[in-house]
Amino acid sequence: MKSFFVQDLKRGILNKGFFAGMLLVSAVLLPVAVLDAPMDGSRSYLYGLANIFHASGFTPLAAVFPVLAYSTVYCKEHNEGYLWMILHRAGFARFAKVRISAAAVSGGLMIAVPFLLASLTAYAGGAHGIPAGTDEGFLEGTKIMAAVMKYGDWYIIAGKVLIGFLFGALWALVGLAFSVWIPNRYVGLLAPFVLYEALWMFMGDVPYNPGYLVTGDNVDHGNYPLAVLIGIVYIGMTIPVIYRGLRQEKSG
Repeated sequence: MKSFFVQDLKRGILNKGFFAGMLLVSAVLLPVAVLDAPMDGSRSYLYGLANIFHASGFTPLAAVFPVLAYSTVYCKEHNEGYLWMILHRAGFARFAKVRISAAAVSGGLMIAVPFLLASLTAYAGGAHGIPAGTDEGFLEGTKIMAAVMKYGDWYIIAGKVLIGFLFGALWALVGLAFSVWIPNRYVGLLAPFVLYEALWMFMGDVPYNPGYLVTGDNVDHGNYPLAVLIGIVYIGMTIPVIYRGLRQEKSG
C-alpha cells in the first residue's frame, strides 16, 4: 500500500503540470510580498499578508492551479489503458484510497508551498507581533488579531499554510471528480474553475463560500479553525463522488 501510494504520488507531483502550477502561484504571490510592502520592518507583516492574499488577484483564479497536476495525469492514464490495468490489479478499495490521497496531497502541496514562501517573506520583511505605529489598530476586532495576541505570529503563518493545503487538496479532488466521470483533460482542467466561479457568484458573501476558504481571512472575521473545518467538510463531500465515478470505471 505504501509503495503504491508513493508511486502514485510521484505521478501526481513529478509532472509538468505540478511544477507549472506551483511556479504560477509563486509568480503571482511572491512579487506582491516583495514589492507591495516595505521590507525594512516599518510595516506589520500582517499588512504584507493582506496585500499578498487580497490584492494580488490570486483569489479569483485560485481553483485553476490545483487541477493542473493530477487531472491531466488521470485522463492520460485512462486513455492509454494504464488506469484500467492498475485498478484491476490493485483492487478497487486500495486503488481508490491511494488515488484520492495522492491527488489531494499533490494539489495541497501545489498551493501550500507558495503560501509558505510568500508568508515567510512577508514575515521576514515586516514588524512582528501586534501592529503598531502606522499599522496600529490594523485588523482590530478580528479573530486574526485575537489569535496573534493569544498564540503569537506562528499561528497566522501555520494557519495560512494549512488552509492553503486544504484548498489545494479540495480543488484537486474536484478536478479528479470531473475526470473520473468525464475523462477528458479539458473538462478536468476547466470544469473546476467554472464551478468555482459559479459558486463565487451565486453563494455571495457567506463564510462557507469556497472563494473565501482560500485564505481563511473572510471566514467569520479570520476564524481559521472554522475555515479548516469547512474545508474538510467540502473534501468529505467530494470523495464519495469520486468513489462513485471510480466504481463505474471498474465496471466499465
